[in-house]
Amino acid sequence: MAVILLQFLQAASPQIAHTLPQPDIETAVSLWSVLGWSVFNPATVAVAWLMGRNADQTGKLGIAAFAAALAGIALMWLAARLHVALAVDTARAAAGVFVMSLPIAGLWAWLGRRMAQ
Repeated sequence: MAVILLQFLQAASPQIAHTLPQPDIETAVSLWSVLGWSVFNPATVAVAWLMGRNADQTGKLGIAAFAAALAGIALMWLAARLHVALAVDTARAAAGVFVMSLPIAGLWAWLGRRMAQ
């Protein structure tokens, strides 16, 4: 009985393999879109600028940059949830956007501090 069942399963396996759904292969996220979200994200710019204006010590610029990068990620998440075309694909690389936003937000915070003095 077991031999008949084994032969039946071996004969049926190629047919079963064709009916299984194939996984979707996602394309890579463009580095230019990650850079664009890092540089031109209005939440990142606004938070870094405003927190940089109030930074009375140099060490607080890093905190301002971190908070601005988090605000930028939050805005990108919201845009992706609302199905904004520019944000849907780039949201898969949120960690890359965060990492690239940190030095850019630091620059914006420094500019905000320099303009406030």
